[in-house]
Amino acid sequence: MPNDEHDTLLRHSGDRRALGLAAMHLVIVAAVLAWFAASGWIALAAGPVVACSAFVQLISTHNAMHAPIFWRKGLNRAWQCVLSICIGYPVSVYVPVHNLSHHLGLQTPKDILRTTEVRHRSNLLNLIHHMVMGTVHLHLLHVAYLGTMRTSRPKWFAQVRWEAVAVALYFVAISLVVGPLAMVALVFAPAVMGQLLMVGFGYVQHDGCDAESEYNHSRNFLSPVFNWFICDNGYHTAHHNRPGIHWSRGKDAHDKDVAQHIHPALDQKSLTRYLWRTFVWPGRRLRYDGLPVELPLHHTRRELWTPASAITSGASSGAVEG
Repeated sequence: MPNDEHDTLLRHSGDRRALGLAAMHLVIVAAVLAWFAASGWIALAAGPVVACSAFVQLISTHNAMHAPIFWRKGLNRAWQCVLSICIGYPVSVYVPVHNLSHHLGLQTPKDILRTTEVRHRSNLLNLIHHMVMGTVHLHLLHVAYLGTMRTSRPKWFAQVRWEAVAVALYFVAISLVVGPLAMVALVFAPAVMGQLLMVGFGYVQHDGCDAESEYNHSRNFLSPVFNWFICDNGYHTAHHNRPGIHWSRGKDAHDKDVAQHIHPALDQKSLTRYLWRTFVWPGRRLRYDGLPVELPLHHTRRELWTPASAITSGASSGAVEG
């Protein structure tokens, strides 16, 4: 629920969950490092857990960059530094990649994460290719956007620097404790895997959907347990239709504004069952209506576009206008 009075730090009480999930992530990392110190490289077995936790932190990053969680700008700037530590990269990457490229150019050449770039016979290979290629391209777009914002939005660029410093100090500190190799294997690599999972999640949310439809442009995953951990980001159609709405209102917006209009196949109860059916057996790349996905006849390269700023584009840029 929103906090209408400024007698609390948080704009929405639901964001206590985001704070708790970030604390849990740092505890998990600390536990893995302690395990490594006590038992050696067997601690690598915890890699998938750290990666999944990093994925959850990317969800929190997504939410914070759309709707800053604190009333005070200084706290939002500090929170973005904490999230940057959790994901292993400055969270400002979300402004050009998600808030601008993805939301304003969904499934067009301006969408750096559009799914029509991959065209393999194996849909599982499509997913893997998209995860890797999308992750590489999102960082390229981030660098291009930084070059534009360095002079036009110096305060936003300064925030990026603080986030980068926080991440660098975090990795250096861990390296001093367990060594550089262990830092890469136990912390950095799972963080990268979290980014890959996030890009892959975008693939299942949009591939085979109708980007020009008012409601059928996104796939939703409705499991209450899954949505608890990802802060209701399974309700993706409502998010695209109203990107500024706080995540805690996502389910209500879906139930009231989306459910009666969307094709029923775009409301999936289980992500696990959808992944099995789509990528394993029978593993066919289908539209939401059951027909094969139709890809554009001509392969169009992604555009590393850099609009004047998020503010002039009507999008959120996080704690600092950029």
